[in-house]
Amino acid sequence: MILAYVLLFIAGLALLIKGADIVVKYASQTARLLNVSNFMIGLTLVAFSTTLPELSVSIMSAFSGAVDIAIGTVLGSIIANSALILALAVVFVPLATNRDVLRLNYILLIYLLILSLLLIDGLVWYEGLALIILFAAYMGNMIKRGKGTESETKKKKTKIQYNNQGRIAKYIVFTIFGGGLIVVGARLLIESTINISTIWGVPKILIAIIAVAIGTSLPELAVVITAAFKRMVGISIGDILGANMFNVMVLGTTSLVSTVPVTAKILTIVIPIMLLVNVLLLLFMSAKWLMSKKWQLSRAEGVILLVIYVIFVWLQFV
Repeated sequence: MILAYVLLFIAGLALLIKGADIVVKYASQTARLLNVSNFMIGLTLVAFSTTLPELSVSIMSAFSGAVDIAIGTVLGSIIANSALILALAVVFVPLATNRDVLRLNYILLIYLLILSLLLIDGLVWYEGLALIILFAAYMGNMIKRGKGTESETKKKKTKIQYNNQGRIAKYIVFTIFGGGLIVVGARLLIESTINISTIWGVPKILIAIIAVAIGTSLPELAVVITAAFKRMVGISIGDILGANMFNVMVLGTTSLVSTVPVTAKILTIVIPIMLLVNVLLLLFMSAKWLMSKKWQLSRAEGVILLVIYVIFVWLQFV
């Protein structure tokens, strides 16, 4: 019986990843036809697309009465994105950053601090709504600024020609299909996680923080590594920071369905490490610019983040 649930877990994860891959591919192509810059694609469309697994898992777990899976998945994914996914990308290819990335990192840290304070007594619906409103206001401002500063990527006005309309419609259909795969995969993942935790006697939140969080972060890993090797830095860093912003919004959305509870381990280990990793990212970027006027994350800094992630995983079993 346990083997069947493990296979369902793997099947659900595979559907999540494939669905996210389809959404990323066709959402990005649609955006390019609309002449949107790489950084904005990474920050918005790709970040949203790669966060769809976390959104699906969190909402469905809330409806299934297993909200602990939601908080474990979201916080675990935020840590995995910064200390595992981005760190791996940096180890392979040192990533150049810029002032916009640094500014976004400051905003993300403030957003995470607000979330951490709200989580002390559990996240209720009106607090979640406040997080969603903050997120929407910030994203709206970023999109507006992105349109106004398109000179960074060559000012180029293009008309969406008639023959592109058919391609856009086709890409939207494929994007919806990918979204369907994500929903089905999330359902299988939730059911199998609940059953595995019951049979093995392992807390659902532990499986969520590690297995589900890493699994749902695989789309980010694929996007970031691919973008890094193709020197599409705007997409790689924009995706990670944007995905973390979206993840906070995901938890806010989950709270509209059911109050999000917290455990002692979440408060004493998970949240502090989440904040530590993002503070370090900010320090790495700021210090590098102050000392050498270069905006770049180095391999050594990537290794430091990876070590922190290994310690984080180890602490879950202590």
